[in-house]
Amino acid sequence: MKLGRSEVQPWLDEVAPDLGFVRLAQIAQLPRLRVTQQVGRGSVAPSTITAIARGLKLDPLTELSRFQVFAGLSSGAPSPQEIAAFIPTPALLQATVHRLNAVKTEESELGNEFYDRLPLNWFNLADDGNLRPYILQEVGVPQPTLWKMLRTRLREDVSLAIAAYANFTPASALVVSGVLSGAEAGWAPGCRAQWVNTVPLGQLLEEAEKRLHEVGKHERSRETFEDHLG
Repeated sequence: MKLGRSEVQPWLDEVAPDLGFVRLAQIAQLPRLRVTQQVGRGSVAPSTITAIARGLKLDPLTELSRFQVFAGLSSGAPSPQEIAAFIPTPALLQATVHRLNAVKTEESELGNEFYDRLPLNWFNLADDGNLRPYILQEVGVPQPTLWKMLRTRLREDVSLAIAAYANFTPASALVVSGVLSGAEAGWAPGCRAQWVNTVPLGQLLEEAEKRLHEVGKHERSRETFEDHLG
């Protein structure tokens, strides 16, 4: 999902009227070539907009919502049905052990809400068996392309379509795509820790079991590949 120059240039003229591309790249902590090429070609990634907003000390979600494709986007806490996805597997398993031992988990123990397998774990929580054909119909993304996105980076229009399908928080969909942080999406401090400490134990154990199954499947595939090579 890209933003055109006709939208981005007026925004830049308003929020950074005296800054050239080199200075914008510096304050956004982005490669100069990325900013120059994206704005020059009129194909600007939403993550570039939010990075520039951060550099200018502006609220990334507010600035993003000024663009038509994101109009109406508002902050919001992650839904109870999706929040587990934002906890990396080692941290989720450790929190489950804590819970079994009646030990409270602190937010600082749960790691970064954005990690390599976040898109796939989030998608799995949304999927009721009909999500893949829905994505093909609504966004035009075929299964092989979706499969790749879930293992690299989930495009913003796809993550928003998934959120709409599963009734997940739209702003959280942009956390999955790496455009916003949890805090920028409007999450309350400590919301993940509150979830692992208060969700019914059976539900937490079920999620931990799913993650263990995925880890086991991945490890068996790796071992089979290594055995084949050796």
